[in-house]
Amino acid sequence: MTDAVELVNPNAVADLVLTGDHAGNFVPPQFKDLGLPAADLARHIAWDIGAAGVARRMAQLLDAPAVLARISRLVIDPNRPLGEPESIPAVSDGSPIPGNQNLTAADLTARAELSFHPYHQAIDRTIERQRLAGRRPAVLSIHSFTPQLSLAGKPRPWHIGVMYSYDRELADYLIGALAARGDLVVGKNEPYSGYRHGYALKRHGLAQDLPHAQLEIRQDLIGDDAGQARWANIIAEAMAGWIKMNTSKVAHG
Repeated sequence: MTDAVELVNPNAVADLVLTGDHAGNFVPPQFKDLGLPAADLARHIAWDIGAAGVARRMAQLLDAPAVLARISRLVIDPNRPLGEPESIPAVSDGSPIPGNQNLTAADLTARAELSFHPYHQAIDRTIERQRLAGRRPAVLSIHSFTPQLSLAGKPRPWHIGVMYSYDRELADYLIGALAARGDLVVGKNEPYSGYRHGYALKRHGLAQDLPHAQLEIRQDLIGDDAGQARWANIIAEAMAGWIKMNTSKVAHG
């Protein structure tokens, strides 16, 4: 594990790579908490609450590798293209980020080298190991969403959302598998559209011709260990069917 990346089960054998773009809320000391109080760094603006716990448990349940970003999205967001205003947000959900004001080009480059590039390189290396072993892994990104944004936010009724863009194979499978349980409200491209968002998934899934999807779990459902364990089991059960089917396809391909 480096300061930027947590690797879980790096030598696992499942045809799957789990990712967590917003898994951590660590702010390196040189940034002095970006001028924010600890309460703000614990909020959803700094990370995807509960997502790391779900991903770690899924990695164990499925014998799959997981690559988790440790550094807060407020330092630099690995799920936004470099140079976008939301890459290093000056304001997040109505809260000004003092440490992100008036940054220079050198500041932006330094942050990318600290966190953005190491995270994406770690995912690429994990995928490469899978490919060299003769596998074609799916890429599944684990995120979470707040039940309601602070500014003019409407309540979000979904328990889980499945995001997709131009390749819906894995997303459609997961939507069907999760909806078939009968006890979940499953959003299709909710609460965000994968066409507009999901930079990391496009980079590692779509661009590499791998099955891919992004899951968004409502944060009030995974705010504690019990909730994270429950949702890890729900998603792992769905993914186990995909892995079995995908492994069979590769074996008989």
